Amino acid sequence: MDLQETHKLMRKAVLIAKTLEGSWSIRMKMALDIVIINHYLKQPLSKGIIERLLLKGVSLRRIKKHYKVGMKEINSLMAS
Repeated sequence: MDLQETHKLMRKAVLIAKTLEGSWSIRMKMALDIVIINHYLKQPLSKGIIERLLLKGVSLRRIKKHYKVGMKEINSLMAS
């Protein structure tokens, strides 16, 4: 991810955070998580992407539904 891509993600996160209610730091953290997860979901399926999504708290069920793959495909990627 380069600098311009990071700026775009931050702009999107600020727009989302402005629509939420509560503490600014909490709103910004939630908005950043949303934007980063959406960014990773746009990438092609790979072991690194699965690991990053799992670290961000995305469920395996959501990954399977989004990429339209089964557990066998995910397990084979994780094993290699």
